[in-house]
Amino acid sequence: MKVTVSRAPVKVQLCIGASCQYFICVKKALRFIQGRAICSLTNDPCIGYKCQYAACNAHAMAPNGECTLNMKDKEVKDVVEEAKKMEKDVSRIKSHLKKLGLNDYI
Repeated sequence: MKVTVSRAPVKVQLCIGASCQYFICVKKALRFIQGRAICSLTNDPCIGYKCQYAACNAHAMAPNGECTLNMKDKEVKDVVEEAKKMEKDVSRIKSHLKKLGLNDYI
């Protein structure tokens, strides 16, 4: 019985910066002026996860800026598929050992 699993492409969601309720600035330099997030260190708009002082109160921001709060949407490896793959590899190795006359190592 062959099982086919169709997997949709995973959409990576990056940290959206100051508009996220969990986003913080470690230097406490984030200011909101006229509805815009401004960094008071550089007087430029906040660049979000790209800033070296960006952090997440929920501890959900990965080092590459990816938000891990929506991990349910991520592709999770199926244990059964992994086990079947390993069984196939083991059977192939067993057949190679039998051909070489090394049945004692099985």
